[in-house]
Amino acid sequence: PRKYYVITGRFRTDEGREFDAILLTKDKNRIWDRRLAYKVAEGCKKLGEGEAKVTIRRVRVQPPPPYDGTTMQVEVARITGLTPRDIADRSRGVAQRLYEGGLISYIGTESQKWPKGWNRKNFIEMLKIIEGYNPLKKDVEWVLKNMRKRAVEGKKEDPAHPAIHIVGNPESSGFKFPNKYYRMVYEIIARRVLASLSPDGLDERTRIDISMGEHVFRATGTIVVEEGWRTVWPYCERKEVELPKVNNGEVLKLVSIKVEEKETQPPARYTPVTLIKEMARLGLGTKNTRAQILDILEKRGYVTGSSFKPTALGMKVVEILENNVPEIISPEMTSQLDKNLTDIELEKIDPHQVMNESYKKLNVLMKEFEKRQEVIGSILGDAFKTYRKEAEDVGICPKCKGKLLLKKSRYGFFVICNTCGNKYHIFKGEKLSKRNCSCGLPLVSGSIKTKSGRRIRYTRCLGNCEKSPLRCSLCSSVARPLNGKYGVFLVCSNSECGATNYIKILKQKQKQP
Repeated sequence: PRKYYVITGRFRTDEGREFDAILLTKDKNRIWDRRLAYKVAEGCKKLGEGEAKVTIRRVRVQPPPPYDGTTMQVEVARITGLTPRDIADRSRGVAQRLYEGGLISYIGTESQKWPKGWNRKNFIEMLKIIEGYNPLKKDVEWVLKNMRKRAVEGKKEDPAHPAIHIVGNPESSGFKFPNKYYRMVYEIIARRVLASLSPDGLDERTRIDISMGEHVFRATGTIVVEEGWRTVWPYCERKEVELPKVNNGEVLKLVSIKVEEKETQPPARYTPVTLIKEMARLGLGTKNTRAQILDILEKRGYVTGSSFKPTALGMKVVEILENNVPEIISPEMTSQLDKNLTDIELEKIDPHQVMNESYKKLNVLMKEFEKRQEVIGSILGDAFKTYRKEAEDVGICPKCKGKLLLKKSRYGFFVICNTCGNKYHIFKGEKLSKRNCSCGLPLVSGSIKTKSGRRIRYTRCLGNCEKSPLRCSLCSSVARPLNGKYGVFLVCSNSECGATNYIKILKQKQKQP
């Protein structure tokens, strides 16, 4: 990381109201020199005041378009905390089940367009369906009173399916939400429909530039004048900043000035949500395969963690392919193939032409790969052995100081000592952490779902020792997981308490393995 400096001035109006403004730098470059930052701050302090230039404009904020499959996965994951696979998996995804239950339209669409031929009558019929769902009744009534003349659409098209929209409600169809996430996903999709039929919002944006010699400080503010579609869409990530009233040309007094030292930050690691968004931007995979691709990366040991971190094996695979057949991992080649398939579907391109061109390209790549396959196979084999060895060795046995190894049986994963046979069970959905408990054993992280649909995340000691961070929130005794009729649950180890799924996580000084 590299240090840089931000200069903030606090200014006072003629009416005595104060607000902060940040120094603008030339060409939007940061101030890297500490001495320069303090020199600028000192110069502004000596001037003591600056002249304000005020710009106020009103901006219409258009509603978002209806969901296509990828945008739905990304936004619903952000709002609910579910993973893209939890949402769209064909066997158990929440949105997939809602589609099968006749509540929403096909979720695999790439379209942001409404069904062809729909008129105002069709939209009102859909609104009446949503109105039958009691929690959204008042919102629908508001939309019917304020409905825009033309529903908002996006640019994306899919010849086979329209954008995701509501086709039924749970009351009339008899569909019972198994847990709160089904209700949440249904309401998000319904509200997206309502938003796209609602009027624009109106914001007032203010910019105050304060000139102090050759330097300019800027403050920006936004206030909502008309909520518009945001009345029915409560998921907006917005923050109103109201600035005091300042007249154009008004002289503002500098009350104080401060220099903050900051550091540049590396790009954040990809999460399932951000990686799917990036894959969609690059044109990699389809709305149905992207979540599956992420699962494959985890299962093969190429990445680990909720914020994906490449493993040594994953790094080695990329390194080998880059050095030998770089075209195989080229996003451009893969996205072009996916684009060609879409164009075939839209009848924009001759399928025979695509097949011939693709065959020629892939044939050249495969011949190059075959020439080097023995070398590639040997290096990959060694990398996989190293990965397996590192993955299996998880620590030191507290009983005999032997090696604790991670193993897998038909019933799942477990940890066992290679000397004395001391054994620890790992429950379904749990993962070993890189950190250790205060007792020296590895920590284990996991999550469970209660009958009400609430997800509880926890961290425990592998051996559930007395120093384990997983505690009963009622009596503070150590809590531990158990297998029950409905899956894994958490129970207090104190027999006099015996509370289930009431937990807290204690902070502790953790030993590094």
